[in-house]
Amino acid sequence: MRVHWRRPEIAGAAVLSAVAVVTSATAASAAASTTGPGAGRHPAGIVRRAAIEPAPLVTDAPIRGASKVGHAAPPVTKAMAAANRIRQAAALHYLSTHQVPVQLLLAGTQQAQILDYYCGPATVSQMLAQMHVTLSQNSAARELGTTPSGTDWSNQHGYPVALVLNKNQKRSTYVAVALPWTPTSKQIKTFETDLIADMNRNGGVPIAGNAYEVPGGPHLVGHPPGSQIMHWFDIRGYLQNGGITAYEDSVHGASSIGWSNAVPAYSTLPTATIVYIVGARGYVW
Repeated sequence: MRVHWRRPEIAGAAVLSAVAVVTSATAASAAASTTGPGAGRHPAGIVRRAAIEPAPLVTDAPIRGASKVGHAAPPVTKAMAAANRIRQAAALHYLSTHQVPVQLLLAGTQQAQILDYYCGPATVSQMLAQMHVTLSQNSAARELGTTPSGTDWSNQHGYPVALVLNKNQKRSTYVAVALPWTPTSKQIKTFETDLIADMNRNGGVPIAGNAYEVPGGPHLVGHPPGSQIMHWFDIRGYLQNGGITAYEDSVHGASSIGWSNAVPAYSTLPTATIVYIVGARGYVW
């Protein structure tokens, strides 16, 4: 529903300058860590390769008895940090030069995850469907390396969700953003920028959130509040100029999950709440 338009109050010239500076700096700093066939100093090459470089192992297996308190953001590779700076500069530039609607939702493609640990494959399958690409949950699971412990945030193969999304579509080159357990106001604003930019560019592309829910902390709609839950989910749009985030949840209709009936297929939450939910993991955009 395109009621009226919003252009962020960012000085176009300043952002254009920032794009040039950030792109130049990140290309230089990331070149040393971007190796192998096809590697180079061009920013596009840095972004493409970021998801496939070996990264620290961060699994989605629940940590028994742990909370998020004190958790820093998962470590990221130099290549991924550089790729994010490049993409962020491009997002800011886009929003400074384009009018965008106050709300935008991608097509609803929710599907129930077929196994209790298949939230990663289901999320990737849903996201690709929004980009008119078909990939079954089982095929996605094989490509992601999903195990009964779930789908890793990162491992020796790189960043599985970003890697598989990049392999199967050409609308966008996905990168991972790691967040601490208590995101800053700047990190919340950055997520909002990333969300609005991705929903409007290249025909609209979804974002993958990696929820790390703990007792006493915020949970996705319908998730039991007293439980620790690690969960990938598909972010499909925004409302109220990015202040509200819309998503779809593969738990809905999942017969292997006892509380699935309480979870709607499609929900919205304040964007700040979503960012807190993915704190100590992050999102792939």
